[in-house]
Amino acid sequence: MVRNLVDISDLMGTAIIKSRSLKEGILKSEWDKIVGELSKKSFVIFFKQGNLFVGVENSIWIQQMNFQKQSIIEKTNEFLGGNYVNNIIFKIGKKDTKDYFLEKQETEDPIDLDNISLTDDEYLQMEDKLKEIKDIFIKKKIKIILEKSYKRKKYLKLHGFKQCKCGIYYSSAEPMCAICMNKEVLKLEETLMKEFKEGKMLKYSQAVRVLESLTEKEYDRIKLKKLSKIKKNIDIYLKNEKNDLAFELSKLYFAIDLGGLENEYIERRAKEFIQLLKK
Repeated sequence: MVRNLVDISDLMGTAIIKSRSLKEGILKSEWDKIVGELSKKSFVIFFKQGNLFVGVENSIWIQQMNFQKQSIIEKTNEFLGGNYVNNIIFKIGKKDTKDYFLEKQETEDPIDLDNISLTDDEYLQMEDKLKEIKDIFIKKKIKIILEKSYKRKKYLKLHGFKQCKCGIYYSSAEPMCAICMNKEVLKLEETLMKEFKEGKMLKYSQAVRVLESLTEKEYDRIKLKKLSKIKKNIDIYLKNEKNDLAFELSKLYFAIDLGGLENEYIERRAKEFIQLLKK
């Protein structure tokens, strides 16, 4: 049975409920109570405009959580005391990002929060967030969660963890967490795929001038992925006897594969390729 921490109606109109960061703090602290065993495979990333972003270990567990999505939304709103979460967006993210709110990590290597001291300014920040809550019981409960969150963040900063722009704390030397890095890779892939379609950025040296963070290894991976897609479409066109379309795609295939070269050579290779596929 999920315990509702903020089920008193007076709280719903206060600034504490309107605070996105506090909602996140509550959900991160209480995630295991909301999703049960699934908390070992997932974690709250951030909350924004009715969307709750949740990191999940892999696509298999995303599928499992999608089956229970509506139930998780209902339980999440029950904890927050209102219909604040309209949708949950699942993103693949590994548990080894060592986020401070992962239960398993804390069980294996418990954080002694009693030894972490907060400054007067930090306590004043907390009090400012709590000032509009009239109910003493609820204010006490929220203060415990808030203080725990402040101390955990401080502990991680003291132990070399960095905070990503998305809010996750991570310990690698990378400029961002694994989830955001994955998102950046997907953006690069989307951009490069569009350029390939238009016959541009056919060499790594051309692409890296625009996409400065693109590595040659990543360029080659995306290039092979694009070639594979083109090959499948060529097969479909040939099967449906759309030879002209198949030929045009074949020219694009070799332009990408060979990094440009002269049109006459590309056309000759494309014709040979079509003849080979027809056999």
